[in-house]
Amino acid sequence: MISLTELHPIVVHFPIALLTLSVVMDGLAALLRRWNLADMATWLLGFGVVGALVAGLTGNFSEHSAHTALAGGIINQHSHFAFATGAIFAALFAVRIVALLPRVLLGLRSIAPALANGADKQLRGIIPFVFQAPPTRLLIGLYLLASVGGLVLLTLTGYYGGLMVYHYGVGTPAHP
Repeated sequence: MISLTELHPIVVHFPIALLTLSVVMDGLAALLRRWNLADMATWLLGFGVVGALVAGLTGNFSEHSAHTALAGGIINQHSHFAFATGAIFAALFAVRIVALLPRVLLGLRSIAPALANGADKQLRGIIPFVFQAPPTRLLIGLYLLASVGGLVLLTLTGYYGGLMVYHYGVGTPAHP
């Protein structure tokens, strides 16, 4: 049976793949002007953020059980980069959700018009800029730049994680 402390190396690859694919799909959507790819990127980003949360929790369990005396500073670097990575991608997902509100309300109008109209009125008072015009090239560019920044943080997180395992043997069985 796999213990809770052994889950991190299994779980961590999912958010890496999902978040990377999300950024790639967003880049392709902007380059090719195929916005259905941006919809796919939203789903990849959402599942990637959930996966990053699970990876962070399992990493926390692993950190407290592993023999990390030699890799103490590196495990801290890994943890800090992992937190920053999760935070930036969670913020990007929040931006995505807010940007999708007009489309969600449009779909909701056919199911529950009174609810959709009430929510529309409230949200237009709170975040009017979302309902005014589609995002400009500048905003899309800034979003993509932040996404690439998230990928850089993700890469650094993976680098320090790999350094702990392959250089210091953290999480591997001790040799007799």
